[in-house]
Amino acid sequence: MKQSKKRILIAVLALVLVVAIVIVSVLVLGGGSKNVYVYSFDEGVLGMTDFHNDGSESSGIVTTDRVQPTYLTETQKNVEVKVQEGQTVSKGDTLYTYDTTLSEIALQQKDLSVQQLKMDLEAAKKELSVINSYVPFTPRPDPPEPPAPEEPEHPLSGLTDADLEGKDFVVFSGSGESALSSKVCWLRSSAMVDDAMMDALFSGVSQDVVFIHFIQTEGDSANGSVTGEFGLKLMRFAVSDEDALSYSFRYSFFQPTPPDTGDASGSADWVEPEDTSSGYTAAEIAQMRAEKQAEIRELDFKIKVAESELSIMRKEADSGTVTADFDGVVMNILDEETARNENQPLLKVSGGGGFYVTGTASELDLANIQLDQKVTVSSWETGSTYEGTVVEIQKFPVDADMYGGSTNLSYYPFKVFIDESADLQDGFYVSMTLQSGGAQSSLYLDNAFLRTDGATSYVYVRNEEGRLEKRRVQVGAGLWDSYTQILGGITEDDWLAFPYGKNVKEGAKTEEGTMETLYGAGMGGM
Repeated sequence: MKQSKKRILIAVLALVLVVAIVIVSVLVLGGGSKNVYVYSFDEGVLGMTDFHNDGSESSGIVTTDRVQPTYLTETQKNVEVKVQEGQTVSKGDTLYTYDTTLSEIALQQKDLSVQQLKMDLEAAKKELSVINSYVPFTPRPDPPEPPAPEEPEHPLSGLTDADLEGKDFVVFSGSGESALSSKVCWLRSSAMVDDAMMDALFSGVSQDVVFIHFIQTEGDSANGSVTGEFGLKLMRFAVSDEDALSYSFRYSFFQPTPPDTGDASGSADWVEPEDTSSGYTAAEIAQMRAEKQAEIRELDFKIKVAESELSIMRKEADSGTVTADFDGVVMNILDEETARNENQPLLKVSGGGGFYVTGTASELDLANIQLDQKVTVSSWETGSTYEGTVVEIQKFPVDADMYGGSTNLSYYPFKVFIDESADLQDGFYVSMTLQSGGAQSSLYLDNAFLRTDGATSYVYVRNEEGRLEKRRVQVGAGLWDSYTQILGGITEDDWLAFPYGKNVKEGAKTEEGTMETLYGAGMGGM
């Protein structure tokens, strides 16, 4: 269940990256440009051309069959050889004895080192998934320039001096129901607010409270600048007598709301876009991805070598005596100093056998491995290289701990034989390279540049005439949910277009692009 969730998360992150590239590239390529930009593997945009985990490469641990070379370690002291060269020995006979300075603490430290490397490898894989999810930084658009502030409308706009002539006050607008909807009232500078004026200001008001915003102007002119303004909250109380109904008044001051001048910035309709980018440029992301991939490969190698060394150390710590594993003849006895200085076996027991290494091949690579095929075998312990031969290919898949491999593929073991002349040892970690020309491609294309139509996968590639061509490709395993192995149709020398945008079609003119043209101009000075 945890693995399923992890795949879903990686798939979602990869989808976010693809969608982001689609959006940006549609803007770049769909803006009316006559030429379509194409990109190369050399720029690091399209993918990888040297990923080592393909059909031509494998690795494994050495096992022996009736051949027994014995190496000295730095912690073996007081070595005493008990046999002579050419001597026939039986299984269990003592070959040599030694004292060891190897302690239990050293074994524990080595074991902890292996476990730490494994944790580092898992952490690096997770970090690579995060890097693959990064959306490149694109600069935010500048907000629109605010318009020049408009002159505020005169509060008495619409009135003329003729409207004011011979009057002490003129109600201009507003209902007076609240402070926010006050009656706006021009007031002559020499006028007094008396009971008669207050009674008149309740005209058209059904309630016993009214809010008045008084405005006085220079020269008592309708167009004069405002010289004073204040707010009065008027309250009336009914007073009855025998003849008629009258009112008494009370008032209090309030601060009138200034006229609304609107949004001076003029940018009310502009919303600053949300920044969903990683903050890294496309070039920086490509560099981080390449560095993390190299780190993963190095950690995987270190783990296998360290596990091999730990296995050999445990054998040494178990006994101070090396015995013959089978009946055979003692060969090639060296003195202790020569064996140590040249990193050669102290001696070797031969029973007419050799060495075996078991590697694994995915179902996509299996057809390229044949019986009797030659294999180059390299020992990481000694640095020596030997030639081996494929002697067995199993028909049933096994579980394989192959980082970065597709979880949807099966892996099949194959066995390689190296003759007894090789200076290998049981437990050595070795790498293997198939020597025939049938190895699978190590070309891995970024999924964003690959399109599918049903069961058909295709790309847009520049042809010899410099025009865009839609070309079908054969695909293999997926890698890290971000890349797809390309088995045929293109090579690492081809130039491909991002397969989206209105100009991307067969026959379109092409132009060589860079990461700047892919992700947009002005990206952090790439």
